[in-house]
Amino acid sequence: MKDKHAGAGRKGRLLIIGGAENRTCGAGPLETFVELSGDEDARIVVITTATEVPEEVADEYTAVFGRLGVSSVRELRLLGRPAADDGATLRALDSATGVLFSGGDQSRIRTLVGSKTNDLLKRRLDQEGLVIAGTSAGATAMGHWMILGGHGHEVAASSVKVGPGLGLLDNVLIDMHFNERGRLPRLMSGIALDTRLLGVGIDEDTAIVVGDGHFEVVGTGVVTVVDAGQATVAYAASDDEPMAMFDVSLHLLPAGCAFQMNDKLPAIGNMRGPEEE
Repeated sequence: MKDKHAGAGRKGRLLIIGGAENRTCGAGPLETFVELSGDEDARIVVITTATEVPEEVADEYTAVFGRLGVSSVRELRLLGRPAADDGATLRALDSATGVLFSGGDQSRIRTLVGSKTNDLLKRRLDQEGLVIAGTSAGATAMGHWMILGGHGHEVAASSVKVGPGLGLLDNVLIDMHFNERGRLPRLMSGIALDTRLLGVGIDEDTAIVVGDGHFEVVGTGVVTVVDAGQATVAYAASDDEPMAMFDVSLHLLPAGCAFQMNDKLPAIGNMRGPEEE
């Protein structure tokens, strides 16, 4: 039997999915998640905090992962801070090789921010090779800030609502169901409020695999990257009025492309070294 912390000393990976991922065992993000988590030896925990139908969601993921050869799948609902700080919860997460945050309403995930669960996931991601995935609501929760809502056709403060996230990925603001729901104005509105953040909009059935300061794109759609680090923003007098933004860089990355987050450089092809292949 493999040591539960066989990845000790090695940084883990984040798999951030734009939602509506392929669940029919084709070449989709969930296969990547299982592969990174250990294939048939994976021990997966599905956190269903965000959804209103946890049993249905847990059963569906258990079936999908079972078809992919994984026999160890456990659900954690974590419906409040006490559950997120509970010793049994921490023991279940401490033995996992992969953790998946389901979709739903991301505001429910705020109850986990700063919890013992949050601390354990950060530690194991940084030090023990844990793989953490989030889809839809679970995707935007991966950042230090997460998008809680908002809509509109203009870049304006009223077009986005943000709140604290799990802090598993610094300096990035993530949006999901991106092109399908026309969310470029929402993401740019969030970036305009803090141009130090990199905006990452992920289409459905599409994901970024994050590690070692870069990410790679997998799936059937496109990842949109908004870089306003050199931009000029002219803020409006009221939240409902549009802002002016100049010199914003926009990158469109389909599968097979990568992005260096520290230097903010896109590339065609992966950025992994030989030891990561």
